[in-house]
Amino acid sequence: MTTNEITVKPKGGRGKRADYNTVQVRCPEPVKTAVVNLIDQWRLGGIQQSEQPTELMELQAEIEALKQLNKNLNTTIEELRKRNQELDNTLEINTLKAELTECKLNLNTSIETIEQINLNTSIETTELSNLNTGIAQQIKDILEDALTLRANAGGRIKNAIRQVLTLLE
Repeated sequence: MTTNEITVKPKGGRGKRADYNTVQVRCPEPVKTAVVNLIDQWRLGGIQQSEQPTELMELQAEIEALKQLNKNLNTTIEELRKRNQELDNTLEINTLKAELTECKLNLNTSIETIEQINLNTSIETTELSNLNTGIAQQIKDILEDALTLRANAGGRIKNAIRQVLTLLE
């Protein structure tokens, strides 16, 4: 190709307007060579605007696909984080349930122990009460016998015995 073929397209500048618009675009290093090749092809007339998808368009499609995959990956990561949080919460709940069960067992054991102590105390109290009742009955019998004796001294002793008997009843 000669230099004339390259300059077939009018160039803008110094008051002359080209029949096409240009745009400055930043492009990543990995696709820079493909973009430069595409520009060179267009300058040489090898690419028409109505032409089928070019390498650049294919790259753009791949970039869009990668963006979509990245978006899906981010969504998947968020779902995994949520699931992990749910599992952590479930683990914490299970731990708390185990501790609660252990506390219930300890509480039931304590209640049974207290009931046994109360039962033992109740039995001892009943036995002591029965013992006291028996002693009180024996004292009452002795005092009644003392009242009936003819050899008792004066009325003061009999009055004291009567007062004790009223207190015992």
